Amino acid sequence: MNTNQIKKFACEARNILKRGIAAKITTLGFDAKGNVPESMMPQLMQGGSLWKGELHTEGFYRQWMTLYHRVKQKGIQEVYEEAAYTWFNRLMAIRIMQKNRLCEPVLIYTDSARTPRIVDEARMNRMPQMPEETRTHLMELLDDDTKVTEQFAVLITAWCHANPIMQACFGTLADYTELLLPQNILAEGGFVDMINHTEFITDDDFHSPELIGWLYQFYISERKDEVFAKKGKFEADEIPAATQIFTPNWIVKYMVQNTVGRIFLDNNPGSNPFKQKWQYLVDQEPQSDENIYHYSELTDLKVADLACGSGHILNECFDILYDLYIYEGYSRNEAIENIFAHNLTGIDLDNRAKQLATFALMIKACQKDSSFVDAHALPNVLTMPKPFEESEEDTDHTEIKKFISEFFQGSETKQITNELLGAFELMKDAESLGSIMKFDISESTRYALVQTVDYWKQQSFVPQLVQDNIPAIQLILTLTQKYSALVMNPPYMAGGNMNMKLSKYVKDNYENGKADLFSVFMILATDKLNKNGKYGMINMQSWMFLLSFEKLRKSLLDNTQIDNMLHLGPRTFDELSGEVVQNTAFVISNCKPNNNATYFRLVDGKNCSDKERIFISYNGTQDNKVYYSSVSQENFKKIPGWPLGYWVTENFIHTFEHKKIGQITLSDGQILTGNNDVFIRVFWETDKTKTGINSGFKWTLMAKGGGYRKWYGNIINTVNWSTEAREFYRTDKTARILSEQYWYREAVTWGVISTIHPSFRLLPQGYLFNKGGYSLFFNDDEDKNWIIGLLNSKYPELVLNLINPTLSTTINDVQSIPWAYNDKKNILSDISKKNIEISRNDWDAHETSWDFKENELLTITSESYTQAYSELGNINGILYDLAAPKLENLEWRVNVYKVKWEAKFLQLHKNEEELNRQFIDIYGLQDELTQDVPFSEITILQQGEISIENDNEIVWHDDVIIKQFISYAVGVWMGRYHLDKPGLHIAHPEPTSEELEAYSYGNETVNIDDDGIIPILPSGFSFDDNLCRRIADFVRIVFGSDSLTENLNFIEKCLGTTIEQYVMKDFWKDHKKMYQNRPIYWLFSSKKGAFKCITYMHRMTPYTAEQVRSKYLLPYIEQLQAKINDLENRAASLTTSENKQLTALGKTIEECREYHERLQVVAEDTNITGFDLDDGVIVNYAKYGDVLAKLK
Repeated sequence: MNTNQIKKFACEARNILKRGIAAKITTLGFDAKGNVPESMMPQLMQGGSLWKGELHTEGFYRQWMTLYHRVKQKGIQEVYEEAAYTWFNRLMAIRIMQKNRLCEPVLIYTDSARTPRIVDEARMNRMPQMPEETRTHLMELLDDDTKVTEQFAVLITAWCHANPIMQACFGTLADYTELLLPQNILAEGGFVDMINHTEFITDDDFHSPELIGWLYQFYISERKDEVFAKKGKFEADEIPAATQIFTPNWIVKYMVQNTVGRIFLDNNPGSNPFKQKWQYLVDQEPQSDENIYHYSELTDLKVADLACGSGHILNECFDILYDLYIYEGYSRNEAIENIFAHNLTGIDLDNRAKQLATFALMIKACQKDSSFVDAHALPNVLTMPKPFEESEEDTDHTEIKKFISEFFQGSETKQITNELLGAFELMKDAESLGSIMKFDISESTRYALVQTVDYWKQQSFVPQLVQDNIPAIQLILTLTQKYSALVMNPPYMAGGNMNMKLSKYVKDNYENGKADLFSVFMILATDKLNKNGKYGMINMQSWMFLLSFEKLRKSLLDNTQIDNMLHLGPRTFDELSGEVVQNTAFVISNCKPNNNATYFRLVDGKNCSDKERIFISYNGTQDNKVYYSSVSQENFKKIPGWPLGYWVTENFIHTFEHKKIGQITLSDGQILTGNNDVFIRVFWETDKTKTGINSGFKWTLMAKGGGYRKWYGNIINTVNWSTEAREFYRTDKTARILSEQYWYREAVTWGVISTIHPSFRLLPQGYLFNKGGYSLFFNDDEDKNWIIGLLNSKYPELVLNLINPTLSTTINDVQSIPWAYNDKKNILSDISKKNIEISRNDWDAHETSWDFKENELLTITSESYTQAYSELGNINGILYDLAAPKLENLEWRVNVYKVKWEAKFLQLHKNEEELNRQFIDIYGLQDELTQDVPFSEITILQQGEISIENDNEIVWHDDVIIKQFISYAVGVWMGRYHLDKPGLHIAHPEPTSEELEAYSYGNETVNIDDDGIIPILPSGFSFDDNLCRRIADFVRIVFGSDSLTENLNFIEKCLGTTIEQYVMKDFWKDHKKMYQNRPIYWLFSSKKGAFKCITYMHRMTPYTAEQVRSKYLLPYIEQLQAKINDLENRAASLTTSENKQLTALGKTIEECREYHERLQVVAEDTNITGFDLDDGVIVNYAKYGDVLAKLK
């Protein structure tokens, strides 16, 4: 089954139907908000109605008014959705029945005009049963061949009402639904055309019970996206879309075979007659009799899915129960009737899902025995009943008591009345609570309800009040029933997303499962099972490990037995991308633990089918990475929090006997600003004079997480630490501030979210941290190095994968890691200190570090040259014979740079492996871990300088090294850096004349750009500060004139293009990337880049735009015009190349003049005088509108 194709079909169908219904409802007089002018309201007349000056039937008036009231009650969008889905499921159901030969092909076209067969038949006076009034209306329509759509609407509605399966499964169409059949329903490309000619759904698909579920899931997928996009808590009508997800077929089979199938085998020991068919059954040791669920007859085997959705699991349960009945000698008819009457139950709070589940089971029954086409027996699938409509004045519940009295025919006791009043009160919230409702119904009351329901089923006449409310009684009985087996994929909804009613009810009734709705269903399942019954479930793996589910785990491990589990991990549902939804499927018996479970570790499967392949391959085959048998639940209790670490060894479990990191570290939470957009910046956005570490600055450097990087770094953010801001953090309910004793202290920090492994770094003294960068302080600062060393070794990953195998790593997780150093503390500290030093040197060698001094290529000296080769030689055992240094040669410097940093890289790698070796020995985990660290996990040179290929081969990217050099050169000309004063120079507004004055470097003079504006224009135009010239001049000043040509050639060789082409096309892109889309050099650019200038943000003034216009754009236009004039004067003798040049110049000058018009408006805009660095790049950049290149 190609689910991608089915998704295309369902989504396209939904949109076609919604558009058609929106158009139709407009023709009925409704505007986009659901309002109707008085003049468009139909008028009831004797014998009919009047609308838009035309006579209509009285039935039209009733339909129109029902639609009007529905729109007022639910809103026009809800009516669109309702009507579109109604027509979608009715017509798809007819098509499915047709493909299964359960009805005539009423939808197929009989001619090229796309006349449906049902219409063609009616024209020959062959039509479905319908009321006489409807028939009269239809005959009038049939007299007009132009009204095919109207004829079809009446006929298909009547057909649905007359067909037993359609009527039983979907009920009567609402009065107004016929009115909303889209006018284009039969048009080419309309919905009926789609289902008659679709290539998205094959004939095999139409025979599969899975099709209905996939269609439903994909139909509501856009609604699901809308619900999640709004964030916050889910209202009752949003819960179905938010929680529906279709379970992969093989996982359903696994759950059903290991619950219903296993119960059958336990009761019928010996060979398995279904061995070939039940390929997902997990082998199991024989159980003691006291742990087996015994039943006398198959009819006693009660099976349910209490969150059944569209019925996929129910269908699989049907199949296995059917096979059991046939095996025991029942006829097909008997098997199906027994399954429907005695064995199988489904509940879903979404009535649409209930309808589809019923329909799917009916199709399944008819595929087995076509006699069920008359719907004489129906499956037991329930949804939430409509609550009693009681007035606020009816405090005595008169209407409910009236029903109770009529239901019991006056024989009810006071106890029965009181218990049912409580049940009906609870059912007022049924749309939010669904199957988790706990009814306080005594055995005696329940028995009376069962007897009375059976009584009414046998009566030919049932009062309407009783008819209306028997579904509520049936729900009460179903949710107070005990079951042999439950199989479910329950809804997933974190506690924070529950609406108020649901959240309160869960906390009051399912305390141990309140973290998520799926864990509520785990408790519910145990409560609803008979002793020794089994439940199979697929849900999120979080309950196996996370602290928030600890009470649930402890109760489960103490009181029930995990029979087997498929630990699926991420990528279980192919339609859900990424690592966020990580799953587990399992079977639990409601009996005391026997400590003999089987687990399959399928987390590495690339997708759902790959996980199935791995499971099938290893089922019953011992393998230490996938198949784990005879696992004792008692072992889980030896680990703090009782996580389900089925894969861990005894050696690893013993490591938890050590003290925990929480005993030698401190935590005070983190800083929450309440609004990061206002209070957090990257440090290069702010004024240098207001930014720093320790106290005394408005903007203080802080850790905020970041990517995968160990030891040191990822500190680019600043937080507003002014007195006013700190007061806000103290008082605002969305914010939080650390206790003052923790400000500026050294700590270990890490990113909360990591897609690779957690990576731990030193947070130096003077810095702060926020929610994105959790931190722990040291009880003793002497411990910092070895603690960071431990955390960056392999051992903590084993622990974290056990106690919290998610993308996030919390403070509690890290503090739960056992620590030990035996007598190796000093060795471990020394190695870790060296690693921190190497990582810090690397971090500070880049412009995006607060402590950046100068570009690395300028730091190379004769001494560092010798040292670099010496360090490399110490690692690889080679003694290098060094040539004389070539300090004036840029290529030589690049090569020395690579030697220097490759040596540091290899040293860091060696150190990390040594730390792993030491800690493996300390913890005694030689069988569990190796010391090996892949080069890809060495986290220096992360700005593209290297890549790792063929496992552990370092490949250098000279272009990146040169681009960093060019970036530094631009910074020198802008005054951001000073060649003779390492570190930031001008990074603040309004620099003084002394800060801007020229200075000497060697024998050269460096003149800082006078206006902080550098044009990026083609050569051949007279701008002395053009960027290409600036780069060449920088190379000359730094390395001398004699080697200038050679060095410029080397730069172009590394770039793979000319310097001019690079700066024109790629320099600013690279700058944006380096500065994480918060550039400090802003690009004034015409639409296609014919004119470009960069300006240094910190030196910009209210007059910058005017300076760009008058000093650069206008002179450029003048020079362009001069070139054009020269070529035009020689028009008669121009070569082909010159003619092309003339055309290009014409386009360029036209683009520049258009840009001038826009730039002049900005230059004259007095509002831009409010430029404040504290507002950040995003806010300030936007003030210049479209005269600046887009940031994204």
